[in-house]
Amino acid sequence: MDEIAVEQKYADYIETLIVGIAPLLPDDVNKLQQDYLENNIRHSAMLLASSMQTDAVFSSLNFEQQCLYIQIMAEWSFHKEIDLFRSGIPAKYWKIVMQKIWYTIWEVMYACIQNEAPESIVLDIVKRYVNRTYNDAVEELKESNIIDDETEEKAKEQSNIELMAKEYKDKLKIRRVKRIFRYAILFAIISGLVSFLVLHFKTTGIIIVLTFVVIYTIFPMSRNL
Repeated sequence: MDEIAVEQKYADYIETLIVGIAPLLPDDVNKLQQDYLENNIRHSAMLLASSMQTDAVFSSLNFEQQCLYIQIMAEWSFHKEIDLFRSGIPAKYWKIVMQKIWYTIWEVMYACIQNEAPESIVLDIVKRYVNRTYNDAVEELKESNIIDDETEEKAKEQSNIELMAKEYKDKLKIRRVKRIFRYAILFAIISGLVSFLVLHFKTTGIIIVLTFVVIYTIFPMSRNL
């Protein structure tokens, strides 16, 4: 993929992606790594954008569809760069691994577009081939005696995308537990109040409770009118 000047709409979209990715950086990524990551995301996405302009297969897509493929390239660049940061692989070899991954993504997306694969299938195929290419590249470094067995194993264990997915699920679980707890407290308060009104005011208490129920029912309806 030879880099050429791209239209401003692509450049603007890529910068928007980079701005959106920055807040997602984990705490163990330092400023130097962040700059390196953002530059590589920009570089790989711009290379793909140049293909969007010049290649017949990629240019057959409308701009919205092209943006989806650029986003896929950017997101996988994000995740695999972070995996490399944590891998123990010397920094001078990170770019070699990423170049293999970028080219794999390009080839897979190109083939998917040619075969009119649904977007959901594209995501699954890209994920499979990215992980395979990453592991193959790590094994090549081991075979070349650049890294040892321990580093190879550590590198292959990295999966930032899976870690982020787990953290997201954990946050949803915590929110769900907190919501259930709040509802339980509210239910206990309401039950106590209803019991107090009924036991102490009997018929009058029942009327008061029913009145509150009617008011609660009517007011939401009136707001929707």
